[in-house]
Amino acid sequence: MLLKAVLLLVVLNYMVSPYPFITDNAASDDTWLELEELLPNYKEKALTDPSINTPCPPLKLPQFQQIRSSDVHKLIFKPARNRRPVPALMRSILLPSLLPATKSPLPSKPKNIELLCHIDRIYVRVLKSLFISPDAGKYLKVGTCPVNKVTPEHYYFLYSLNGCGVQRHENENRVLYSNTLSYEPVTNEPVIRELAFSVPLECHYNKHFRSYNVGYHPQVEAGTVFLSLQGGVSLTPVDENWEPLGELQSYTIGQPMYFEAKAPHTYAGKRLYLSKCYVTASQSPDATHKYIVMDNFGCMVDGKNNPQSKFYPSDDRTTLRFSVGALIFKDMVSQPANKTEMFIHCEMSLGPEMPTSGMKSCSYTADTQGWLELYGNDSVCACCDASCPAPEPSVSMKITSNSWKVEKSQIDQPAPKSLELGEDALDHGGFEMFWDAFDEEMIR
Repeated sequence: MLLKAVLLLVVLNYMVSPYPFITDNAASDDTWLELEELLPNYKEKALTDPSINTPCPPLKLPQFQQIRSSDVHKLIFKPARNRRPVPALMRSILLPSLLPATKSPLPSKPKNIELLCHIDRIYVRVLKSLFISPDAGKYLKVGTCPVNKVTPEHYYFLYSLNGCGVQRHENENRVLYSNTLSYEPVTNEPVIRELAFSVPLECHYNKHFRSYNVGYHPQVEAGTVFLSLQGGVSLTPVDENWEPLGELQSYTIGQPMYFEAKAPHTYAGKRLYLSKCYVTASQSPDATHKYIVMDNFGCMVDGKNNPQSKFYPSDDRTTLRFSVGALIFKDMVSQPANKTEMFIHCEMSLGPEMPTSGMKSCSYTADTQGWLELYGNDSVCACCDASCPAPEPSVSMKITSNSWKVEKSQIDQPAPKSLELGEDALDHGGFEMFWDAFDEEMIR
């Protein structure tokens, strides 16, 4: 093992030039192919010459480089079998030439109008000496936005990049945000001493970059969890005993449908949360028709429509059980099949055992017209009737359940006899209206 480590270090010392930005010192393609022939000589030299183990100076790489779309070369970085020469184009990307340092510009007189484009906002400042009227700021705007800061020398606009009636455009290389600085003074005097003007403003953002960082180590935020769908995460339709639904089993309109979400047991001390769930008649989560049963970061919103929609406790906090009142979509009622196939899609995440407003499992109770958290601390559910805050940065997973079927037999039954017999029974038209209203309420 020691010999292998020394050998690898020798190879790296040979491959990386101490002066990678000098073209004459860059290794040619032939050099990469000749490495195997040189290994024996370096192996012997490594045992006798300690200078071979001296590390190379650190590479002087730029933080990033802006490039055009035509300079995006994905194919040359595509993994391939066996060894191959390093293409000159790849070497020029991995070891770019540094631009010569530019001299600091000489100080110039203040500009009348200045624009600074930030990553998510714009800063515009205008010299007050440009105007005669001390109230000029009242008539100065960027798009639809007025001045929102004034100093003895400047009028300032500090606004979100997407605000103030901005226009967004893009091409293959850049995203452009354009707006207009306008000055439209109003006066009751019979003469005008200042003219209206407008100045176009534009912020340009490059789409493509090459980023460089030697020895980069990603820092994982506390509470961030990375899970793989192959690692035991599941969302399963089950029966009332929390056993997986068999192929011959189905749910029936008017009865609850039960589901169980699970994460691997290796995440001790963590709790599984569902932030959003919705039902579709298609396996695709992007289906046009969807019915949301859970939303607002863990609120069982369907509980307001059906008391059968709620959470159930479990012995394992990495398992989350819940039920939803059985439903189908309106356009399924007229379909000839007695059973319809359905799917449920959810967004999962793992978080602390103590719930928060952004991670919780809240059921609605009609008796108190309030919300209850599955394992207590009901105060975190107070936002379910408004807008709950997003949780701290974490990784959520989107998962789709296996399919299940809903029996339509109850919908297809004829009208009860009490509605068909006797003088007080509803007539046929009245019954149809009653049934449509009932059907609409169940679907909703």
